[in-house]
Amino acid sequence: MAEVHHESSEEYDSEEYGDDEEVLDTEHIDVEMEEDDFKTQVKERFKDAFFNFSFDYEDNEVDEDNNVADEYEEGFGSKEEIDDTAGANDLHLGDVGGVGFPIHNASVKWNKMKPLLGERYESPHQLQQCLANYGIKAWYNIKFARCYTVRLIAKCGSKMKSQPCPFRVHASWMTQEMSFQIKTLVDEHKCSPRWLARHFLKELMMKPNLKTKFHCGVSWSKAYKTRCREMSIIDGKLTDHYARVWDYSHELLRSNPRSTVQVGVTVNPYQTTYFHRMYVRFKAIKEGWKIRCRRVIGLDGSFLKGTCKGELLTTIGRDANNQVYPTAWAIVDIENKANWKWFLELLIEDLNLQDGGGFTVISNQHKGLLEATKEVLPNVEHRKCARHIYANFRKTYTGVDFKNMFWATSFSIVESEFLRKMDDIKEVNPSAYEHFLARDPHTWCRAYFRTEVACEAVENGIAECFNASILDARKKPLLSLFEEIRLYMMDRFYRMLQKAEKWESVVCPAAIKKMNNFGVDFRNWNVNPSGPSIFKARNGFEGFKAIYANNILLVNGRNLWPRTTYTKPLPPLSRRMPGRPTLKRKGHVTESQEKYSQKKR
Repeated sequence: MAEVHHESSEEYDSEEYGDDEEVLDTEHIDVEMEEDDFKTQVKERFKDAFFNFSFDYEDNEVDEDNNVADEYEEGFGSKEEIDDTAGANDLHLGDVGGVGFPIHNASVKWNKMKPLLGERYESPHQLQQCLANYGIKAWYNIKFARCYTVRLIAKCGSKMKSQPCPFRVHASWMTQEMSFQIKTLVDEHKCSPRWLARHFLKELMMKPNLKTKFHCGVSWSKAYKTRCREMSIIDGKLTDHYARVWDYSHELLRSNPRSTVQVGVTVNPYQTTYFHRMYVRFKAIKEGWKIRCRRVIGLDGSFLKGTCKGELLTTIGRDANNQVYPTAWAIVDIENKANWKWFLELLIEDLNLQDGGGFTVISNQHKGLLEATKEVLPNVEHRKCARHIYANFRKTYTGVDFKNMFWATSFSIVESEFLRKMDDIKEVNPSAYEHFLARDPHTWCRAYFRTEVACEAVENGIAECFNASILDARKKPLLSLFEEIRLYMMDRFYRMLQKAEKWESVVCPAAIKKMNNFGVDFRNWNVNPSGPSIFKARNGFEGFKAIYANNILLVNGRNLWPRTTYTKPLPPLSRRMPGRPTLKRKGHVTESQEKYSQKKR
């Protein structure tokens, strides 16, 4: 394994989409080469700059219901006549090349597009977009009987056998120039309009959560596949993301000096380089955490949901107002002890945690994380998420009584209260009592927590809150995922600072709300004597503003990233989990019940 560690984010080019608005890209059609020798025929026929034209399309889907794949010649002649696209079809329009025939304007508004006899296009894909836009505007269901690199045949998709619709379009390459031309057009319809809705590409770029545009019946599978296809166009190929991971890391270090970015790759015996893992921590976040954040960290891992496979490891702190404060994140191939140890060692160096003395870590019961924490942070206070403790307890001991007794026990403030409530459990069920004792109450009961960290949380809700807020980002490819998290953090820093400027009190709102719940007597709250008549009170408001005073700096677009000389890694080898992958988080059975809180105990 080779790793690069630097001590010191991604934007996509929009040129390929043009500057015009509302141009409808109803579906990304990939058409495969019909024969390899077609490239040779084209090169022999055209001795000019168009030789470098790339036919990088794949086969378009053929509608199985209408069996249009078997209907070659309806209205167009025999298969042999259609194959001779370089001769017969050109003569049909008069073999005069491009003289007198219009050139398709791709920048025209989508609902103004209409196919014209003899109109010239850059490619079959461009003509297919025009026909799709035309069908949308007129509410016609247009099917593509043939859509190869050589020719395109479109017909009406109406299933009315009594009165077939005569609409037909046939197009192929011209002989005198490198243009795709409409050779035959029957622009007549005798059907009722019907169209299958698709998404706008540009509108999807501006509104990633766009769900519907037209009032049409669309099956879930078709809409989902179309959305995935369009998002792949926006985000780019997965291999390109991994190939530019070195460039991206150097751009982060250039734009945010003194940050930490580490990329790990795996080199197999055949000298092939594969991506392994990547860690990111920004200087602004590090400085904010050291200023006044509470000395408690939540650790959690979550699966990635899209084409990028692996897991996202995150460490979440708490600011002075007891709110979520993400500090570092990493992408790894799998959540295990080795990756957690690697992640924690980087975190210790960045946040100066040393051996963990004076700090608190909250996590679930993942064995690899527990073992790694014991090795690298031997003196840290490690709390186990009480919600996970109860989830395992509930598998054997069900019932509302057990639930209420557990949470009342976990929220015990002093040891005597904890022991008294444990005795209540023992009277009801001695085996349940033994179950709790075996889980080490010092890790999940508030009565045994350290008070200097100013955090009485018994569960790791802050980490899961952050994972939920970046759910859409976890569906994106590698670099897009890192960029979404970076932009989220930039926006959060700005919003939190703006919110703090509006506070009128010198104490954070979360503290005021908690004190209001305790009572109106604040005289003994967080007051430390410093002499016979000198006292010091903690000012949480000023520390909260200092945390967000700095922000993540801007990052250049992809075209301005520095070009590095490192070997471009390939995507990691696929690791398929058993069963069908899910996109939605599977909530535990306990989450459907009444929410627990510190007020209900």
